[in-house]
Amino acid sequence: MPANSQRISTAQAAPVFDRKARPALFSWDRIWSGRGLVLMALGACWLLFFDELRGEWEINAQYSYGYVVPLLGAVLVWRRWPERPSASPNRSLGLMGFCFVVLLLFLLPLRLVVEANPEWRMVYWLHGFQVLGLTFCFLYWLGGWRWVRFFAPAIAFMLIAVPWPMGLEQAAIQGLMRFVAGMTVALADWLGIPAVQHGNLVEVGAGMVGIDEACSGVRSLQSALMLSLFLGEMYRFSAFRRVGLLVGSLLLVIVANLTRTTFLVWAAASHGMRQMQTWHNTAGNLIMAIVLPSLMLFAYLIKPRGEELAVSGAARPFVFPTIPRWVGLGVIAWIGVAQGATEIWYRTHEGSLIENKRWTVAWPVGEPQFKKTELPETSLAILRCSSSQAASWQDSDANEWSAFFLRWDAGKNSAQLAKGHRPDICFPAAGARLVDNLGLVTLDANGVNMTFRHQTFASGDRLLHVFYCLWSDYRAPNEKPMLEDGSETSRLEAVLAGKRHLGQQVIELVVEGPDSGEEAVSLLKKELPKIVHPS
Repeated sequence: MPANSQRISTAQAAPVFDRKARPALFSWDRIWSGRGLVLMALGACWLLFFDELRGEWEINAQYSYGYVVPLLGAVLVWRRWPERPSASPNRSLGLMGFCFVVLLLFLLPLRLVVEANPEWRMVYWLHGFQVLGLTFCFLYWLGGWRWVRFFAPAIAFMLIAVPWPMGLEQAAIQGLMRFVAGMTVALADWLGIPAVQHGNLVEVGAGMVGIDEACSGVRSLQSALMLSLFLGEMYRFSAFRRVGLLVGSLLLVIVANLTRTTFLVWAAASHGMRQMQTWHNTAGNLIMAIVLPSLMLFAYLIKPRGEELAVSGAARPFVFPTIPRWVGLGVIAWIGVAQGATEIWYRTHEGSLIENKRWTVAWPVGEPQFKKTELPETSLAILRCSSSQAASWQDSDANEWSAFFLRWDAGKNSAQLAKGHRPDICFPAAGARLVDNLGLVTLDANGVNMTFRHQTFASGDRLLHVFYCLWSDYRAPNEKPMLEDGSETSRLEAVLAGKRHLGQQVIELVVEGPDSGEEAVSLLKKELPKIVHPS
């Protein structure tokens, strides 16, 4: 009998599914086994990690694509599973076990720090690498380095959901948007539209195309980067093609957003700011609708022909290494301990926190040229503050003042939202350049000791002195009222004090006129009691 006939006969004779010989994929025995428990624990670690990132996805529109990243990552792992290589022999399971335990123990300090600092991106990345390391240890236990190398691209893709470090984001994204704004001004000149660039902003005769209009291309950029990484792995491109896809996505986004910003500048100059704002969201959505399908088409076009991957029709037989059930139970128990200990730490300390003095603002309406202003709705949508006030005026010495007062009620993202509004983030985006950081200054305002960060910015030929104070509703018993400036020391002090989810408020005062820092501080000392009053 021919060999092929023998194989067919054998396949026909074999039972399709034998419950006694082969347990169901999700049988109780598999779930309750040591490896099943460890796998569930790993899944819980990934869920906790994504839950931490969820606050950033909700607040920052450019990272809203993060919601689909876990699903896309799972698809990539699922596609690779049928093609998994055979297990590597001679694995160092003892070393793997040691690394797994060390990484697992690291979960507790991470949870403690993140709870008090839900916006600290460095901790996001540390947590991401910790969960990634745990997953690699598990893969090493299953199949050795062959499995780690094989599944690494699909699993590492999950980290695209992590927000970029703030310094990198500001340098790369703001630089890119300045480039787009500059090119927009050049195109506007070519179209006969007078326009002037101010950082990420473009000024036309009708007004200023605001920060959200000029820099919202960040969303399409980062979504395109995520999609290009996904498609590169989905099609299993070579490294050269993956780099080409990334470069192509960057060029596509630049061209698309250059077209959009030029259209908005034309709309503002030809039809006024109100009409431009009406068209703004439509233009942004249209760009997203063009960029992402175009990127998918580009990936399809550069897909190699005649080099399809040979995918097995069914998963190759594989016998999982055994692991004691107590190990799986221990891993799950430790995750529970880390969660419980974090909650106990903060609840214990929250009972001993002391309420800070409450204060509010009363604008100096009697000052010359006083004008109450409002923040744009688009800016308020980004800030998501509970209440906001803004005003400008001129003091008796003809110095120009402007001020913002923002309030966030207590909640999980209160600190995250409040710390996202800082002069070193907002002013450069509006075209100003940081000149000097003059440190902290503490002043009394009707019995309220307030600590401000003093910075100077250059905006054209104007020198602006900016005073910024972030104030929490509560503090630790031995803690002096001070500026929560987002430094590593301030963040760790918040952990030790057990402070989380507190109500926050920000006051930012800008004065134009003083030539020196000392003169600006002297003016603030005189002006502050007119504005800040205990409540």
